[in-house]
Amino acid sequence: MKKTILVTIIAAVAAACIGAAYFILKPEIPLPPKPRVKIVAEVNGKPITAELFNEKYSRFTLRFHVPSAKAPSAANELKMGFLNKLIETELLLQEADLRGLDVTDEELNLEISHLKEDYPKDTLDEALERIGLKLEEWKEDRKEKLLIDKLIKKEIDSVIHVSDDEIQKFYNANKDQFQQPLMVRARQIVVATEEEANALRTRLVRGEKFEEIARLHSLSPDAQAGGDLGVFAKGQMPEEFDEIVFRYRVGSISKVVKSAYGYHIFLVEDRMRPRLQTLEEVRDQIADGIFQGRQENFFKEWLDSLKKQARIIIYPENLEDIS
Repeated sequence: MKKTILVTIIAAVAAACIGAAYFILKPEIPLPPKPRVKIVAEVNGKPITAELFNEKYSRFTLRFHVPSAKAPSAANELKMGFLNKLIETELLLQEADLRGLDVTDEELNLEISHLKEDYPKDTLDEALERIGLKLEEWKEDRKEKLLIDKLIKKEIDSVIHVSDDEIQKFYNANKDQFQQPLMVRARQIVVATEEEANALRTRLVRGEKFEEIARLHSLSPDAQAGGDLGVFAKGQMPEEFDEIVFRYRVGSISKVVKSAYGYHIFLVEDRMRPRLQTLEEVRDQIADGIFQGRQENFFKEWLDSLKKQARIIIYPENLEDIS
């Protein structure tokens, strides 16, 4: 009995060894090679893939109606310019991360709600669809922009200062830019027929208030404001408007004027003679202009320094393969 058990154990051990030897010595079945990811650039070790480039480049050309370049050299030059923008964006995002900057959900939602105010929902969805962009991708793009804006504000805007002396010097040297031309303030009433316009003009001449008739009868979007067109100079309104309002005296009600929009009646409320705007009137405008010019120069120098410190590798041969 013991002998039988011993033989059984030896047989089992031998079988196990043979099985192990089979798996050890069995030739390996080659696995299919992993598809190689094509890279067009690396920024500090982070790749920009050809797939990502293609997606963003296609959306860019659709959004801005960029015509296809017929010459290969021109097409490659356009792609290289776009790739440089992607590299700069990635570099700035990495810099924001190094400085611990982030965009909160609250900041992103506030930005998106402001942008959506310019679009009815369907219009926004259609605009995104036309450029092949999903809503979540659009949100991600906005988040990146907010993050870069925050970085620029911290690194660039915070060190720029425009002094009162600089503002004064710019004003003194560029007074011709602040010469205000003849301007008028006027109201209008717009209706569909000449007959209605003449009837309303008769009521105005008899003393009825222009603002009230404009609110009740005018077809123009400014009707709710009593037809107020605001203050404007020659050339800022359609030619038919200029021919009337700059000829009439203050308080005058114009004749009926026909335009592509309908039949108009104008009231000239004020006339402002040409004059030099004061420094106080244009102070903020000058300060903004100096600031923006300085910001652009500072940003270029700062971005160039980031590029020099970064490890950027471009694979132009992979870029040329992209259609």
